[in-house]
Amino acid sequence: MTPLDLLVKQHAAPVLKAAGFKKSGRAFRLTAGNGDQAVLGLARHYVDPHAAVFEVGYGIVPAPYWEWIDRHSAIGSARAPIAFGPAVPAGQAIPPPHAAHAPDSVTSFRERWALREDNGLSCGEALATVLRDEAIPQIVHLLDRSHLLQECRHPVLPVVRLVPLTRVEILLRVDDASNEEIESLLADVQLAGPHDDFITWTRQRLTARSSTADRAGGGVGVGDG
Repeated sequence: MTPLDLLVKQHAAPVLKAAGFKKSGRAFRLTAGNGDQAVLGLARHYVDPHAAVFEVGYGIVPAPYWEWIDRHSAIGSARAPIAFGPAVPAGQAIPPPHAAHAPDSVTSFRERWALREDNGLSCGEALATVLRDEAIPQIVHLLDRSHLLQECRHPVLPVVRLVPLTRVEILLRVDDASNEEIESLLADVQLAGPHDDFITWTRQRLTARSSTADRAGGGVGVGDG
């Protein structure tokens, strides 16, 4: 087992598992009751021969967004979001100075952790603390669609929105907003090009939702009584 994997096993995994995350290698997944997911992962950077340099990032992947991203997959729902993959917002677990690879950097390099021979315990404890006190509360908060939508509209947390706001509004409300509300939002969608079928896909999803609701309601026909 590498020093980084040992760090994950001893310090990151217990904290994340206690919060309900499921582990797969260096990635951890938390799934909400509605199918929305958060994926947190550790990515190694081979930039220092004297340290295991890594970053800890997470993304929030609402179920409708993943259906859109994965719509052309040959195996469809058998796939799952991956760490550092497509997400609506993405965030980082930032190391304290003593565990950072570049503690004085003002660039994205400040997000990188450094595990060395002489700081294994302090680095691990710092990682567990940042996960428990910062990253996990942010993730749990954002797995609530109403909170995620509010964050995308009025950013407060240290996360980056990766999807245009209008599309976020549609994706987060497509399961419960009226067709009229969604159509109003679709009017403001800026297509990325001639092959961008987001509007068509959304309307198809609305149609499928209506069909499902009709079947669930049973429908009352003429002569029923």
